[in-house]
Amino acid sequence: MDSSARQHLLATALWTLIAFAVGHLLVTAQALIIPLVIAIFVWYLLNALIASFGAISVAGVRAPRWLQFLFAGLALLIATNVVVGIITASVGELINAAPVYQENLRNLIEEVQQRFGWAGQPGASQLFGELDLAALIRRIAAGFGSLIGNIGLIAVYLFFLFLEQRYFGAKLAAVLRTEERQRRVRRLLLDLDRDVRSYIGIKTSVSALTSLASWTLMQWVGLDFADFWALLIFVLNFIPNIGSIVATALPTLLALLQFTSVAPFLILLFGIGSIQMLVGNVLEPQIMGRSLNMSPLVIILSLVMWGFMWGIAGMFLALPITMVTMMIFYNFETTRWIALLMSRDGQLRKTDNGRQQS
Repeated sequence: MDSSARQHLLATALWTLIAFAVGHLLVTAQALIIPLVIAIFVWYLLNALIASFGAISVAGVRAPRWLQFLFAGLALLIATNVVVGIITASVGELINAAPVYQENLRNLIEEVQQRFGWAGQPGASQLFGELDLAALIRRIAAGFGSLIGNIGLIAVYLFFLFLEQRYFGAKLAAVLRTEERQRRVRRLLLDLDRDVRSYIGIKTSVSALTSLASWTLMQWVGLDFADFWALLIFVLNFIPNIGSIVATALPTLLALLQFTSVAPFLILLFGIGSIQMLVGNVLEPQIMGRSLNMSPLVIILSLVMWGFMWGIAGMFLALPITMVTMMIFYNFETTRWIALLMSRDGQLRKTDNGRQQS
Protein backbone atom coordinates (compact mmCIF):
# COMPACT_ATOMS: atom_id res chain seq x y z
CA MET A 1 0.00 0.00 0.00
CA ASP A 2 1.51 3.36 -1.04
CA SER A 3 1.69 6.40 1.24
CA SER A 4 -1.24 8.30 -0.36
CA ALA A 5 -3.59 5.33 0.05
CA ARG A 6 -2.41 4.88 3.64
CA GLN A 7 -3.06 8.56 4.41
CA HIS A 8 -6.50 8.36 2.81
CA LEU A 9 -7.34 5.28 4.90
CA LEU A 10 -6.10 6.95 8.09
CA ALA A 11 -8.13 10.09 7.34
CA THR A 12 -11.26 8.01 6.73
CA ALA A 13 -10.74 6.11 9.98
CA LEU A 14 -10.14 9.36 11.86
CA TRP A 15 -13.31 11.01 10.54
CA THR A 16 -15.31 7.85 11.31
CA LEU A 17 -14.00 7.90 14.87
CA ILE A 18 -14.82 11.61 15.21
CA ALA A 19 -18.36 11.07 13.87
CA PHE A 20 -18.91 8.19 16.31
CA ALA A 21 -17.58 10.27 19.23
CA VAL A 22 -19.77 13.26 18.32
CA GLY A 23 -22.84 11.04 17.97
CA HIS A 24 -22.14 9.41 21.34
CA LEU A 25 -21.73 12.85 22.94
CA LEU A 26 -24.99 14.13 21.40
CA VAL A 27 -26.90 11.18 22.87
CA THR A 28 -25.29 10.98 26.32
CA ALA A 29 -25.22 14.75 26.94
CA GLN A 30 -28.61 15.54 25.41
CA ALA A 31 -29.93 16.91 28.72
CA LEU A 32 -27.44 19.78 28.38
CA ILE A 33 -27.18 20.04 24.58
CA ILE A 34 -30.92 20.15 23.71
CA PRO A 35 -31.58 23.24 25.91
CA LEU A 36 -28.52 24.89 24.31
CA VAL A 37 -29.80 24.23 20.78
CA ILE A 38 -33.28 25.47 21.75
CA ALA A 39 -31.67 28.57 23.29
CA ILE A 40 -29.86 29.24 19.99
CA PHE A 41 -33.19 28.78 18.20
CA VAL A 42 -34.88 31.29 20.55
CA TRP A 43 -31.88 33.62 20.24
CA TYR A 44 -32.35 33.74 16.48
CA LEU A 45 -36.08 34.28 16.94
CA LEU A 46 -35.45 37.20 19.32
CA ASN A 47 -32.98 38.73 16.89
CA ALA A 48 -35.59 38.42 14.13
CA LEU A 49 -38.15 40.13 16.40
CA ILE A 50 -35.66 42.87 17.26
CA ALA A 51 -34.99 43.45 13.56
CA SER A 52 -38.75 43.59 12.91
CA PHE A 53 -39.30 46.15 15.67
CA GLY A 54 -36.30 48.10 14.37
CA ALA A 55 -37.88 48.31 10.92
CA ILE A 56 -40.92 50.10 12.36
CA SER A 57 -40.71 53.89 12.30
CA VAL A 58 -43.13 56.53 13.59
CA ALA A 59 -42.81 59.90 11.83
CA GLY A 60 -39.43 58.78 10.55
CA VAL A 61 -38.14 57.95 14.05
CA ARG A 62 -37.13 54.40 14.95
CA ALA A 63 -37.11 52.95 18.44
CA PRO A 64 -33.66 52.77 20.11
CA ARG A 65 -31.93 49.40 20.31
CA TRP A 66 -32.71 48.86 24.00
CA LEU A 67 -36.42 49.47 23.39
CA GLN A 68 -36.43 47.02 20.46
CA PHE A 69 -34.84 44.44 22.74
CA LEU A 70 -37.39 45.18 25.48
CA PHE A 71 -40.34 44.73 23.10
CA ALA A 72 -38.92 41.44 21.78
CA GLY A 73 -38.30 40.17 25.33
CA LEU A 74 -41.82 41.08 26.42
CA ALA A 75 -43.29 39.33 23.37
CA LEU A 76 -41.32 36.18 24.24
CA LEU A 77 -42.37 36.30 27.92
CA ILE A 78 -46.04 36.73 27.01
CA ALA A 79 -45.85 33.86 24.51
CA THR A 80 -44.13 31.60 27.07
CA ASN A 81 -46.73 32.44 29.72
CA VAL A 82 -49.57 31.67 27.29
CA VAL A 83 -48.01 28.34 26.27
CA VAL A 84 -47.41 27.20 29.86
CA GLY A 85 -50.93 28.28 30.84
CA ILE A 86 -52.55 26.38 27.97
CA ILE A 87 -50.57 23.20 28.68
CA THR A 88 -51.16 23.16 32.44
CA ALA A 89 -54.87 23.96 32.05
CA SER A 90 -55.54 21.44 29.29
CA VAL A 91 -53.58 18.38 30.43
CA GLY A 92 -55.57 17.84 33.63
CA GLU A 93 -58.88 18.24 31.81
CA LEU A 94 -57.72 15.85 29.07
CA ILE A 95 -56.82 13.20 31.65
CA ASN A 96 -60.22 13.59 33.35
CA ALA A 97 -62.03 13.33 30.02
CA ALA A 98 -59.95 10.33 28.82
CA PRO A 99 -62.29 7.62 30.25
CA VAL A 100 -65.25 9.16 28.36
CA TYR A 101 -63.24 9.26 25.12
CA GLN A 102 -62.07 5.69 25.66
CA GLU A 103 -65.65 4.50 26.16
CA ASN A 104 -66.72 6.36 23.01
CA LEU A 105 -63.85 4.71 21.14
CA ARG A 106 -64.99 1.27 22.28
CA ASN A 107 -68.57 2.00 21.23
CA LEU A 108 -67.38 3.30 17.85
CA ILE A 109 -65.38 0.12 17.20
CA GLU A 110 -68.33 -2.08 18.14
CA GLU A 111 -70.62 -0.09 15.85
CA VAL A 112 -68.21 -0.46 12.93
CA GLN A 113 -67.83 -4.19 13.58
CA GLN A 114 -71.59 -4.68 13.64
CA ARG A 115 -72.14 -2.60 10.50
CA PHE A 116 -69.60 -4.61 8.49
CA GLY A 117 -70.45 -7.96 10.01
CA TRP A 118 -67.29 -8.24 12.09
CA ALA A 119 -69.10 -8.51 15.41
CA GLY A 120 -67.66 -11.92 16.21
CA GLN A 121 -64.11 -10.88 15.38
CA PRO A 122 -61.77 -9.99 18.28
CA GLY A 123 -58.66 -8.07 17.37
CA ALA A 124 -59.51 -4.39 17.08
CA SER A 125 -61.91 -4.26 20.03
CA GLN A 126 -59.43 -6.10 22.25
CA LEU A 127 -56.53 -3.99 21.02
CA PHE A 128 -58.26 -0.67 21.71
CA GLY A 129 -59.82 -2.08 24.85
CA GLU A 130 -56.30 -2.46 26.23
CA LEU A 131 -55.45 1.12 25.24
CA ASP A 132 -55.18 3.48 28.21
CA LEU A 133 -55.79 6.98 26.87
CA ALA A 134 -55.13 8.60 30.24
CA ALA A 135 -51.67 7.00 30.44
CA LEU A 136 -50.96 8.06 26.86
CA ILE A 137 -51.92 11.66 27.65
CA ARG A 138 -49.72 11.57 30.75
CA ARG A 139 -46.73 10.48 28.66
CA ILE A 140 -47.34 13.30 26.17
CA ALA A 141 -47.72 15.76 29.05
CA ALA A 142 -44.46 14.48 30.54
CA GLY A 143 -42.70 15.40 27.29
CA PHE A 144 -44.07 18.94 27.47
CA GLY A 145 -43.25 19.04 31.19
CA SER A 146 -39.61 18.17 30.60
CA LEU A 147 -39.36 21.00 28.08
CA ILE A 148 -40.99 23.45 30.51
CA GLY A 149 -38.63 22.22 33.23
CA ASN A 150 -35.66 23.24 31.05
CA ILE A 151 -36.85 26.84 30.71
CA GLY A 152 -34.45 27.97 33.46
CA LEU A 153 -31.43 26.39 31.74
CA ILE A 154 -32.56 27.74 28.35
CA ALA A 155 -32.83 31.23 29.89
CA VAL A 156 -29.26 30.98 31.26
CA TYR A 157 -27.91 29.92 27.86
CA LEU A 158 -29.89 32.71 26.22
CA PHE A 159 -28.47 35.32 28.60
CA PHE A 160 -24.88 34.35 27.81
CA LEU A 161 -25.57 34.16 24.07
CA PHE A 162 -26.63 37.81 24.11
CA LEU A 163 -23.57 38.70 26.21
CA GLU A 164 -21.29 37.00 23.67
CA GLN A 165 -23.07 38.48 20.66
CA ARG A 166 -21.50 41.94 20.95
CA TYR A 167 -17.93 40.59 21.22
CA PHE A 168 -18.13 37.90 18.57
CA GLY A 169 -16.77 40.11 15.76
CA ALA A 170 -13.69 41.09 17.77
CA LYS A 171 -13.01 37.43 18.71
CA LEU A 172 -13.35 36.38 15.08
CA ALA A 173 -10.84 39.02 13.96
CA ALA A 174 -8.38 37.88 16.65
CA VAL A 175 -8.62 34.21 15.64
CA LEU A 176 -8.57 34.75 11.86
CA ARG A 177 -5.58 37.02 11.41
CA THR A 178 -5.56 37.38 7.62
CA GLU A 179 -8.09 39.61 5.90
CA GLU A 180 -8.94 36.93 3.34
CA ARG A 181 -9.88 34.38 6.03
CA GLN A 182 -11.93 36.95 7.93
CA ARG A 183 -13.80 37.91 4.76
CA ARG A 184 -14.54 34.29 3.88
CA VAL A 185 -15.75 33.31 7.35
CA ARG A 186 -17.79 36.51 7.70
CA ARG A 187 -19.49 35.75 4.38
CA LEU A 188 -20.30 32.23 5.58
CA LEU A 189 -21.61 33.48 8.92
CA LEU A 190 -23.69 36.18 7.24
CA ASP A 191 -25.23 33.58 4.91
CA LEU A 192 -25.95 31.27 7.85
CA ASP A 193 -27.37 34.09 9.95
CA ARG A 194 -29.59 35.37 7.13
CA ASP A 195 -30.93 31.95 6.17
CA VAL A 196 -31.49 30.63 9.70
CA ARG A 197 -33.05 33.90 10.90
CA SER A 198 -35.27 34.02 7.82
CA TYR A 199 -36.29 30.39 8.28
CA ILE A 200 -37.12 30.80 11.98
CA GLY A 201 -38.97 34.09 11.51
CA ILE A 202 -41.01 32.96 8.51
CA LYS A 203 -41.68 29.48 9.89
CA THR A 204 -42.90 30.97 13.18
CA SER A 205 -45.23 33.40 11.37
CA VAL A 206 -46.58 30.73 9.01
CA SER A 207 -47.08 28.24 11.85
CA ALA A 208 -48.92 30.89 13.87
CA LEU A 209 -51.19 31.62 10.90
CA THR A 210 -51.91 27.89 10.43
CA SER A 211 -52.60 27.50 14.14
CA LEU A 212 -54.94 30.50 14.24
CA ALA A 213 -56.93 29.34 11.19
CA SER A 214 -57.21 25.81 12.61
CA TRP A 215 -58.23 27.18 16.03
CA THR A 216 -61.01 29.22 14.42
CA LEU A 217 -62.33 26.12 12.64
CA MET A 218 -62.12 23.98 15.80
CA GLN A 219 -63.93 26.62 17.84
CA TRP A 220 -66.68 26.83 15.22
CA VAL A 221 -67.13 23.05 15.29
CA GLY A 222 -67.05 23.03 19.11
CA LEU A 223 -64.07 20.68 19.54
CA ASP A 224 -62.85 20.19 23.09
CA PHE A 225 -59.49 21.74 24.06
CA ALA A 226 -59.20 23.82 20.88
CA ASP A 227 -56.51 26.00 22.51
CA PHE A 228 -54.34 22.96 23.26
CA TRP A 229 -54.73 21.51 19.77
CA ALA A 230 -53.95 24.90 18.20
CA LEU A 231 -50.74 25.08 20.26
CA LEU A 232 -49.84 21.54 19.22
CA ILE A 233 -50.48 22.41 15.56
CA PHE A 234 -48.16 25.43 15.92
CA VAL A 235 -45.36 23.26 17.36
CA LEU A 236 -45.81 20.33 14.96
CA ASN A 237 -45.62 22.60 11.90
CA PHE A 238 -41.90 23.03 12.62
CA ILE A 239 -41.48 19.30 11.86
CA PRO A 240 -41.35 18.91 8.05
CA ASN A 241 -43.84 16.62 6.28
CA ILE A 242 -44.69 14.40 9.26
CA GLY A 243 -45.66 17.31 11.51
CA SER A 244 -48.50 18.55 9.29
CA ILE A 245 -49.92 15.02 9.01
CA VAL A 246 -49.92 14.50 12.78
CA ALA A 247 -51.27 18.04 13.35
CA THR A 248 -54.24 17.20 11.11
CA ALA A 249 -54.81 13.70 12.48
CA LEU A 250 -54.91 14.37 16.24
CA PRO A 251 -57.79 16.89 16.46
CA THR A 252 -59.81 15.10 13.78
CA LEU A 253 -59.48 11.79 15.67
CA LEU A 254 -60.69 13.53 18.83
CA ALA A 255 -63.76 14.69 16.89
CA LEU A 256 -64.61 11.02 16.24
CA LEU A 257 -64.52 10.36 19.98
CA GLN A 258 -66.30 13.53 21.08
CA PHE A 259 -69.24 13.79 18.66
CA THR A 260 -71.91 11.23 17.84
CA SER A 261 -72.10 12.54 14.27
CA VAL A 262 -69.41 12.03 11.65
CA ALA A 263 -69.91 15.55 10.22
CA PRO A 264 -67.50 17.37 12.64
CA PHE A 265 -64.85 14.75 11.87
CA LEU A 266 -65.16 15.35 8.12
CA ILE A 267 -65.25 19.14 8.55
CA LEU A 268 -62.03 19.12 10.59
CA LEU A 269 -60.33 16.53 8.39
CA PHE A 270 -60.88 18.46 5.16
CA GLY A 271 -60.73 21.90 6.81
CA ILE A 272 -57.46 21.52 8.73
CA GLY A 273 -56.01 19.41 5.90
CA SER A 274 -56.83 22.18 3.38
CA ILE A 275 -55.29 24.82 5.66
CA GLN A 276 -52.11 22.75 5.96
CA MET A 277 -51.91 22.22 2.20
CA LEU A 278 -52.59 25.86 1.28
CA VAL A 279 -50.17 27.29 3.82
CA GLY A 280 -47.47 24.62 3.42
CA ASN A 281 -47.56 24.22 -0.37
CA VAL A 282 -48.65 27.67 -1.58
CA LEU A 283 -48.11 30.43 0.97
CA GLU A 284 -44.91 29.27 2.66
CA PRO A 285 -42.90 28.66 -0.56
CA GLN A 286 -43.97 32.09 -1.83
CA ILE A 287 -42.80 33.78 1.37
CA MET A 288 -39.62 31.73 1.68
CA GLY A 289 -38.67 32.54 -1.91
CA ARG A 290 -34.96 31.83 -2.17
CA SER A 291 -34.41 28.70 -0.13
CA LEU A 292 -32.09 25.75 0.23
CA ASN A 293 -32.77 23.16 -2.42
CA MET A 294 -32.69 20.23 0.04
CA SER A 295 -33.47 16.65 -0.97
CA PRO A 296 -36.73 15.23 0.47
CA LEU A 297 -34.83 12.03 1.31
CA VAL A 298 -32.32 14.05 3.33
CA ILE A 299 -35.19 15.75 5.18
CA ILE A 300 -36.77 12.40 6.09
CA LEU A 301 -33.43 10.87 7.10
CA SER A 302 -32.61 13.90 9.27
CA LEU A 303 -36.01 13.59 10.96
CA VAL A 304 -35.37 9.90 11.67
CA MET A 305 -31.80 10.43 12.89
CA TRP A 306 -32.44 13.42 15.15
CA GLY A 307 -35.73 11.96 16.32
CA PHE A 308 -33.92 8.74 17.28
CA MET A 309 -31.26 10.66 19.23
CA TRP A 310 -33.34 13.44 20.81
CA GLY A 311 -36.99 12.39 20.45
CA ILE A 312 -39.60 15.04 19.64
CA ALA A 313 -37.13 17.86 20.31
CA GLY A 314 -34.79 16.34 17.72
CA MET A 315 -37.52 16.23 15.08
CA PHE A 316 -38.37 19.84 15.90
CA LEU A 317 -34.75 20.93 15.42
CA ALA A 318 -33.84 18.55 12.57
CA LEU A 319 -34.38 20.88 9.62
CA PRO A 320 -32.50 23.94 11.00
CA ILE A 321 -29.56 21.74 12.05
CA THR A 322 -29.46 20.01 8.65
CA MET A 323 -29.76 23.34 6.84
CA VAL A 324 -26.81 24.82 8.74
CA THR A 325 -24.74 21.66 8.23
CA MET A 326 -25.45 21.70 4.50
CA MET A 327 -24.35 25.34 4.18
CA ILE A 328 -21.15 24.73 6.16
CA PHE A 329 -20.27 21.72 3.99
CA TYR A 330 -20.87 23.78 0.84
CA ASN A 331 -18.46 26.53 1.86
CA PHE A 332 -15.42 24.23 2.04
CA GLU A 333 -13.94 22.55 -1.02
CA THR A 334 -13.26 19.23 0.72
CA THR A 335 -16.89 18.82 1.85
CA ARG A 336 -18.78 20.63 -0.93
CA TRP A 337 -19.61 17.33 -2.61
CA ILE A 338 -21.55 16.28 0.53
CA ALA A 339 -23.68 19.44 0.35
CA LEU A 340 -24.41 18.81 -3.33
CA LEU A 341 -25.42 15.22 -2.57
CA MET A 342 -27.76 16.56 0.13
CA SER A 343 -29.42 18.86 -2.41
CA ARG A 344 -32.44 17.95 -4.49
CA ASP A 345 -30.82 18.25 -7.91
CA GLY A 346 -27.13 19.10 -7.47
CA GLN A 347 -27.69 22.83 -6.82
CA LEU A 348 -27.44 24.42 -3.39
CA ARG A 349 -30.21 26.95 -3.82
CA LYS A 350 -33.41 27.37 -5.80
CA THR A 351 -34.64 30.91 -6.36
CA ASP A 352 -38.31 31.86 -6.36
CA ASN A 353 -38.42 32.36 -10.14
CA GLY A 354 -37.25 28.82 -10.79
CA ARG A 355 -33.63 29.67 -11.67
CA GLN A 356 -31.02 27.70 -9.80
CA GLN A 357 -27.72 28.76 -8.43
CA SER A 358 -24.81 27.05 -6.79
